[in-house]
Amino acid sequence: MKLKLVYFGSSLAGKSTNVKTLYKILKEKNLVKGDMVVMETEEQRTLFMEFFISSINIEGFELELKILTTPGQFRLHPLRKVIMKGVDGLVFVVDSSKEREKINFLVMRETAAVLKEMGEDLMRFPVVVQYNKRDLPDAMDIEDMQVRFNPWATDYVPAVAVEGVGVLETFEKAIKNILVRKYARSALI
Repeated sequence: MKLKLVYFGSSLAGKSTNVKTLYKILKEKNLVKGDMVVMETEEQRTLFMEFFISSINIEGFELELKILTTPGQFRLHPLRKVIMKGVDGLVFVVDSSKEREKINFLVMRETAAVLKEMGEDLMRFPVVVQYNKRDLPDAMDIEDMQVRFNPWATDYVPAVAVEGVGVLETFEKAIKNILVRKYARSALI
């Protein structure tokens, strides 16, 4: 089974850090195919996306996973729409800094609109919310963030991606949510 997982969020929220760290973790376990593709600006900001392919066997089922990021800059909205085509699940990386509250919300709304254009409903789509940068001195309370950034009451993971904290847990929950949705949908058909 082939699946596509996309990490989205505001610029500098930690999407790239998550995917790069996840790549290292899965590579150490021999669960990646090939190299990671990175397209950055000179300031090491995501210009297009980062992605890699992982092959994982879960209880006898062979999964081939495309793991991608979207660029965070609003000027690259058309690129985000292209990257989201055919997506099976999302990780919403939220910057925990109080000063990033409004931009986090705007990105969540924009992603909901992109999914709607694709015929999907964010409220029913497999999403895991990752509250990144929990080590910041101005990090918002998780309870407040849940109200603002997790309207679908899905799984969430506190994280410090630069230290690898919460990265693998986020990925595992995302894959679980995708598989639950796919199997539930198949069972109904």
